[in-house]
Amino acid sequence: MHLKGLRGFTLAEVLITLGIIGVVAALTIPVLIQNHKKQETATKVKAFYSIMSQAFYSATVEHGDFEHWDAWSFGDPGSNNGDGKAQLEWLKKYLLPYIKTVETNTDRKWALVALPNGSGFSNYNSMYFFCLKYADCKKQTEAYNSRTRFVFQISKSGFKTYDVGWKGTREELFTPNANNHKCPGAMCAKLLELDGWEIKDDYPW
Repeated sequence: MHLKGLRGFTLAEVLITLGIIGVVAALTIPVLIQNHKKQETATKVKAFYSIMSQAFYSATVEHGDFEHWDAWSFGDPGSNNGDGKAQLEWLKKYLLPYIKTVETNTDRKWALVALPNGSGFSNYNSMYFFCLKYADCKKQTEAYNSRTRFVFQISKSGFKTYDVGWKGTREELFTPNANNHKCPGAMCAKLLELDGWEIKDDYPW
């Protein structure tokens, strides 16, 4: 059977079509990848907050109010002086019994904990540095940023996003601090919480 009047695409037409597809893919794929990373980040930060908050509550049921727990300060804030092993033992007594972990370790003053989803956290006194990748906790235990490392704290009011010095406005969370960190005072986790654990368009990604 012969179909008259029909012809195939020329090489030039095929190349033009492929070129257009390539341009569209180059424009859209990076956006899709970035949106996926943002969603993954927000989901993991929220999950960590939920896990730790529940662990804190469970510990209060067993051990009573936080102010009656053993002392949780094992070194001088702002220095490398501390006892990571004592810090880890404190975690094992109060919080870790209610958390699924795959590894625990210490590094100088820090207690290090790996979680099943590949994330983890480092802990020193009341400060908790959550890392999307546990390996990052081993590299820089005290660093933080708006994408991969987020800061939390524990006190008698519970486990919460870090907010020391925060006056309560969203706008305040966009003013760089003295070190030019976005989300001043390591408050990017606080911004996520304030936005319903979503990364909004104006989030300092």
